[in-house]
Amino acid sequence: MGFGIRSRQDFLAGLLFVFFGAFALYLARAYPMGSAMRMGPGYFPTILGGMLVVLGAAVLVRSLILPGEAIGRSALMPLVLVLASVALFAVTVERLGIVVSVVLVVFVSSLASGRFKWLEVSLLAAVMVALAVGLFTKGLGLPFKILPG
Repeated sequence: MGFGIRSRQDFLAGLLFVFFGAFALYLARAYPMGSAMRMGPGYFPTILGGMLVVLGAAVLVRSLILPGEAIGRSALMPLVLVLASVALFAVTVERLGIVVSVVLVVFVSSLASGRFKWLEVSLLAAVMVALAVGLFTKGLGLPFKILPG
C-alpha cells in the first residue's frame, strides 16, 4: 500500500486547520502569554492555534489512511449568504443593537441551508439572542446597545 491522498476533502480541511492554527500562533507570539492563573492576551490564541494545528495534523494523517468522498461542486450562494450575515452584523450592531443584529445574522445565514424552516430558525434566533445578551452584555459587561433607539 503506497502513501497518497485517499481523501482529498480531509486533506484540504487538514491543510486549512493547520494554516489557521499556525497563523494564530504567529500572531499570538507578539503578546505576553501570562500563566494559566493570570492569562495574558497571547494565552488563548496560542492554545487555540496549537489545538488547530494538532487537529489539522490528525485530519491530514487521516486523509492518507482512510478513503473519503469526492469534493462536490462548490455552492457559491451559501458561502455568500454566510459571509453576508457576518458583514450585516458588523454593520448593524452599533445602530440597531445586539438583539436585532443577532436575529438578522441567524435568519440570513439560515437561508444558506436548503432546509430553512421558519419555526426552527425563529427558535434558534431567540436562543442566540438570549445567549448573546446574557453572555456579552450581562456576563462580560461589554457595552453593546441592546435594542435600537
